[in-house]
Amino acid sequence: MSDSMTGKTVLITGGNSGIGLVTATALAGMGAKVILACRRQDAAEAAAAQIRGRHPAAQVETVRLDLASLNSVRSAAANVRERFNRIDILINNAGMANVSRETSADGFELTFATNHLGPFLFTHLLQSVINPDSGRIINVASEAHRMGRMHWEDLQLQKGYWVMKAYAQSKLANILFSRELARRLAGTGIAVSALHPGAVSTSIWPENTWYERAFSRILKLFLISPEKGARTTIWLASGLEGGRSRGDYFEKCAPRKPAARARDVAAQERLWDISAALTGTDA
Repeated sequence: MSDSMTGKTVLITGGNSGIGLVTATALAGMGAKVILACRRQDAAEAAAAQIRGRHPAAQVETVRLDLASLNSVRSAAANVRERFNRIDILINNAGMANVSRETSADGFELTFATNHLGPFLFTHLLQSVINPDSGRIINVASEAHRMGRMHWEDLQLQKGYWVMKAYAQSKLANILFSRELARRLAGTGIAVSALHPGAVSTSIWPENTWYERAFSRILKLFLISPEKGARTTIWLASGLEGGRSRGDYFEKCAPRKPAARARDVAAQERLWDISAALTGTDA
């Protein structure tokens, strides 16, 4: 077991499967204490047991977190602040995509709620325990952001919903958020980065109906493994480059320029203000 992460505490959302589990297992193997923040407690416990099976000395904790519920986000953040006095690395990894439009417990479009508003609020509520000298916030975005745009007049996509329209908007939001967050944290030692993991075969695509299952099966023919998809996240969490990033975007363990829409400072500020209002924060 490498000890390059010994003494570090890593919190990862959606760490029970896919890229999240691969990332959590690798960082635990490097000596980090890993906190799995997951929607289902049984899945989190099973993942923790799997990680300990691979690395018997691993320190693994779990926290229940449903990013689609602002109450759950607040409760989980309070739980983390109470149990852990310092988080060195926060990895906002959990994500989803919905073939049909659904709404969250708070009435927001489910993809936007889970992929953006939940992580926005969670990150804000954890800032007091993120290491101010060398903390890292890593947001798992996607190259799908290049086909996305912010539908400012209809962020909840009540008109003309389509799965990729919702997903691409949420992934563009991830990068806009990362860049604005980095600007607000300028002068601290906290690094912020966003990344594209690759087109990864994970469970974010729903498989509730026959056509969703068929779509998912076709999609997976073109996708890479979670092991490959986790490489950039692991590299940003453990390597030097991740500690220097100030809102940068990465793919295949290298910096990459995001789309012009993601670099729009006015859009970054506008999304921040709207997100703060929707989540009821003083961010």
